[in-house]
Amino acid sequence: MLAITNIIRIAAASPRRKALQAANLIWRVMGTRERLLENGAALFAAKGFHGVGVEELGASVGLTGPSIYRHFRTKNALLAEMLITVSESLLAGAVEVLGEGLNSKQTLSALIDRHVEFAVSHPDLIRVQERDFNNLNEDDARQVRRLQRRYVELWVDQIRLVRPGESPESARTIAHAVFGMLNSTPRLRSEQQREEISLLMNALTRRALLG
Repeated sequence: MLAITNIIRIAAASPRRKALQAANLIWRVMGTRERLLENGAALFAAKGFHGVGVEELGASVGLTGPSIYRHFRTKNALLAEMLITVSESLLAGAVEVLGEGLNSKQTLSALIDRHVEFAVSHPDLIRVQERDFNNLNEDDARQVRRLQRRYVELWVDQIRLVRPGESPESARTIAHAVFGMLNSTPRLRSEQQREEISLLMNALTRRALLG
């Protein structure tokens, strides 16, 4: 009887009310999906991809385990969205920097700022990327690699503008070394405050690349 009453009430609602109900439903669905990504990253970082079950993932956002499949087809799909999204975000941030009309040194400096902020703000995603990348299926892994290569090449171009004597190969090696250093910052998080880590990594990277 209650279910029938609810159906009648919703059906009789004004268009505006229906729109608000739909918007609220969308917000709840999107909020749950985003929380699954965030909490999933923390769980995978702490326990590894295979150490986390769907029941634990669901419980982290107040759902039963099987309910997560309303948001992601599989646990692997959740992992894929984490790593694809973060790679897309890094690339988009770099492209945005390149569009700001800065000179080459300023551009490289801004790229450093962006990556330091990412490394300090997303330690769980970095850990998941390092340890669980091989759990992606072939198509998802290929997409992540493609995005990451584009990101690296943007850095390579800027490094060579600032240091014209560098070959593409050496500039690429430098870029990967910088990423390795910056991505290690989350491991220092328990020893130093976020601001101190950011300042330290910025200074070290600028000294290495800009002199």
